[in-house]
Amino acid sequence: MPEIVLSDYFYGDESEEFVFFKIPRQLITNPKFKHVSTDAKLLYGMLLDRMSLSARNSWYDDTGRVYIYYSVDEICGDMTCGRDKAMKLLAELDTKKGIGLIERIKQGQGKPTKIYVKRFTTRSVPPKPAPPPPEPFAPISEVDFPDLQKSEIPTSRGRKNRLPEVEKPDPNHTKRNQTELIQTDPSILPRRPPAAGLKMERYDRREELKENIDYERLRREHPCDDIDDLLELMLDVVCSTAPTIRISGSDIPTEAVKDRFLQLDSGHIQYVIDSLNQTTTKINNIRAYLLTALYNAPVTIGPYYSAAVRHDFG
Repeated sequence: MPEIVLSDYFYGDESEEFVFFKIPRQLITNPKFKHVSTDAKLLYGMLLDRMSLSARNSWYDDTGRVYIYYSVDEICGDMTCGRDKAMKLLAELDTKKGIGLIERIKQGQGKPTKIYVKRFTTRSVPPKPAPPPPEPFAPISEVDFPDLQKSEIPTSRGRKNRLPEVEKPDPNHTKRNQTELIQTDPSILPRRPPAAGLKMERYDRREELKENIDYERLRREHPCDDIDDLLELMLDVVCSTAPTIRISGSDIPTEAVKDRFLQLDSGHIQYVIDSLNQTTTKINNIRAYLLTALYNAPVTIGPYYSAAVRHDFG
């Protein structure tokens, strides 16, 4: 293989022969993006560069928005990083978990994920004006109802009041337009479970979790382990409607548990599998054990592997 020698200087027009990735200045100077990592900003510049390819290929959706294709494997190759790092960088830029500079749309059925690269410019939103004070009620001196007939008031005892004739309603005859105007308070109606909506939400959550934990790779590397059982357990948690979930004997708010489970990646799942395989004591409630292990994984994974390294090399 020939040796690659770096040239020291640019000569003549050589400086114009190169194409560069451009990182917007606002990503560096705007305080809004200060917490975004340098690698994530670099990845955003690479995603912006792909927009020209999309324009040449006419990759527009029905509303005219431009999208790109950039697989995780391509990102790993271009940035010389592992899949976990690439997934974290995408999550850092994503609208669901990160700053909101990209939006990823899964297509399913083996098709690549669409990535919408969003604008990095910011604008200030003026505060909403305060609503005007309510107008004071005008005093009611006399109310005129022209549609109602005024009954004649008798001026003497000898004069009788004439009551209007009231037509006796037929109980077997009801005008249709009257029944159609009857509105029932929705709070007293039986609630119907939105079965289709729940199924769709569960499907979307499953796909999100599979991407977070790099499901396909885990299945290849651990064909004998119950990756699907762990996935379904995580799915039950993130789709739960209960106010709390019991973790290690304590009732923790469901939203806090969901946030923790949505942060899990393939490294955490690998850690839980290793812990489960190395456990020698009998586990009476495997579901409760796995719930606790998954919830504590982001906190305990570091000390666990550090202790393992000290044991192996100590």
